[in-house]
Amino acid sequence: MSRRKLAAAAAALVLCASHVSAQDTTGAISLELNRASASPEGGCSVVFFGKNGLDQALQDVSWRLALFDADGVFINLLSLPLGDLSAGKRRIVRYNLPAACTEMSEIIVNDVATCKIDGVSDDDAADLCLSSLDVTSRTDIAFGL
Repeated sequence: MSRRKLAAAAAALVLCASHVSAQDTTGAISLELNRASASPEGGCSVVFFGKNGLDQALQDVSWRLALFDADGVFINLLSLPLGDLSAGKRRIVRYNLPAACTEMSEIIVNDVATCKIDGVSDDDAADLCLSSLDVTSRTDIAFGL
């Protein structure tokens, strides 16, 4: 292969790679309550799907969630850690909750437990991890901020 063709191929690869990474970032951190099903122990097995759509890597991220029963009464607080998420990274996490799925009406993001971003103060990173958060639910359990 000639040097000119090799240089053109390398340039095309760089352009394609930068286009793909730009598509992976949306400017938001998305967190979806993807599934809720009865666990064998009688509780509720919930699956969350998270994606870092920021153009910055998250070294460590977790949120504090509040659970509410069918009557809207607070049940419990829990921590939802997603760990390290590079820009564009997606992650699935599953938890077994002690309450039955039918006993839960809503889960809300109460606060940021941890958010670490290189070169950003902890307070600014926590603000970014909350203000950039977009939550959705594919279940009968409402999920919000």
